[in-house]
Amino acid sequence: MKLTMMALIGASLLACAADERFESEYDHEEENARVTPSALEAAPLPLGKTNFAMAIGGLRTNSKTNWVRLGLYTFSANGTVSERHWHWSQSTRVNRSYTGFVASGCVARACNVQTANGYDSTGASETLSGTYSVSGTKLHIAWSSGQWEDWTLGSLAGGALANVELAGNDFGATHGYGNGSNAAWNARKSAATIAAADHTRLVHRFDLWKTNDTNSTPFIDHGDGAPFWVTGWSKCSGGSCLGARTGSATTGTEYYVAPANSPTGHRRDTLWHWRIPLADARGETCYTGNSHVKPLVQIVDDNGIFHGWVGVEASLNQTAPSQGVLADDIGVFRILG
Repeated sequence: MKLTMMALIGASLLACAADERFESEYDHEEENARVTPSALEAAPLPLGKTNFAMAIGGLRTNSKTNWVRLGLYTFSANGTVSERHWHWSQSTRVNRSYTGFVASGCVARACNVQTANGYDSTGASETLSGTYSVSGTKLHIAWSSGQWEDWTLGSLAGGALANVELAGNDFGATHGYGNGSNAAWNARKSAATIAAADHTRLVHRFDLWKTNDTNSTPFIDHGDGAPFWVTGWSKCSGGSCLGARTGSATTGTEYYVAPANSPTGHRRDTLWHWRIPLADARGETCYTGNSHVKPLVQIVDDNGIFHGWVGVEASLNQTAPSQGVLADDIGVFRILG
């Protein structure tokens, strides 16, 4: 993706410290399935798990309207399911957002961490409700909108974590995977816990739509291996953010992980990275061009152990009109171990 200038950082930057209060918008009362529980038979939870983080996307090389969404699925034993998700599409050109977390004192430059447009706000999310059924390793979801999706279930971490792979749907999704457990949506793992994890064991799986820099030919970039590009993270001042650098201070890449928004009573993070020479060439400390923005959800198992993230990339071109969607990077990924 060709990286160019975006609008200058506006508003004053917030400190990286944020409390761990629970956000009431995660209660999900508003979006619970509109089905009378008495009319439903008791349903087995998917591998006995309630909360699933799901990354799903419609990614095709011959399309310039590709899309991704990152969702929080909550299953109930009465056969209903509710979901909150954030959605990005090449059809809707949007700028990046700022989380308000300044990652200082953690190797990478002191910058206000960016995320995909709207992921810093639950108000930008959408909700779905419906019913589900489980048959063997097959999870079927029927949304009240009339759409459906199927997932293949598998067990990880000695049964403390569920794995899901997209198996079918009727709304154009081509790639999807995620993980589920009984960890609450407010069971956030701290920056210190994440920094202390063994990142050399985390497998990076991705399916990303992007273009060849030489001739702008779209392709789906796929990978599935270990480790992720960053294996050592430093906790930032204030204790909420993480920073890292690969390569030198003049030719490397700056990496950041921060909560999607404050207060931090949730499991939503964001991964932000950009190449140092591109910022230096513009005389900038913090790059304001088409950086990589990747919304994340922490993967936490039944025992409260951190296993990585499920995420999407929604790096839509915002500063190179002549390139349009050909300067986009969009897709789904997971960093899991």
